[in-house]
Amino acid sequence: MCGRYVIDENDDIADMRRIFEKLKKYYNDTVEYQNVKKGEIFPSDTAPIIIPEKETNIDAVPMQWGFKTYNDKLVINARCEGIYERPLFKKAIVNKRCVIPANGFFEWARPQNGLKKEKYLIKPTEAPVMYFAGIYDTFTDPQTNKDQIRFVIITKEARGLIRSLHDRMPVVVARRDMLKWLNGNLNYVNEFFADNNPPEYTFTNLGIAG
Repeated sequence: MCGRYVIDENDDIADMRRIFEKLKKYYNDTVEYQNVKKGEIFPSDTAPIIIPEKETNIDAVPMQWGFKTYNDKLVINARCEGIYERPLFKKAIVNKRCVIPANGFFEWARPQNGLKKEKYLIKPTEAPVMYFAGIYDTFTDPQTNKDQIRFVIITKEARGLIRSLHDRMPVVVARRDMLKWLNGNLNYVNEFFADNNPPEYTFTNLGIAG
């Protein structure tokens, strides 16, 4: 699964800096922009999300993490297995796909004979920014009666070394394949789910932490 991820606050990371510049340009006067987080991103936080603007371009928008169910439960991940059948996801996977930029994500693993889980930061080795496959949809806040655009991260069975920490991992979209994920037909979408060649990652043990 992916229960938290990180957005590096270092402005030297060009891709992430451009995303935040675009957010500021178009959403600077909105409450959503004021709520956008950096650093460790928790469920229900507002973060920058990439959606298709046109067939050959992309847009960055602020969204909250987590779909709301009928009983107000927050769902933050969508398993790729069965995503076309589950009512909460089946419409969004067809025409509301998005990409979630991140500099890494966290997993917790219990060491052998350990009593408490240890927190690991997982980062890609080839580039400072990674992109998770996601979907988004609109939900009405019952307290304010206003629409909210929310996203979830799609996960699949863990591949490679991540299996030593957790049995699930985010579906990752290579930067060069971003438009293919956002605008491609469902045959292309399934290629991302079936990819058996995960990127290489570095693991940093952060010790026992929340």
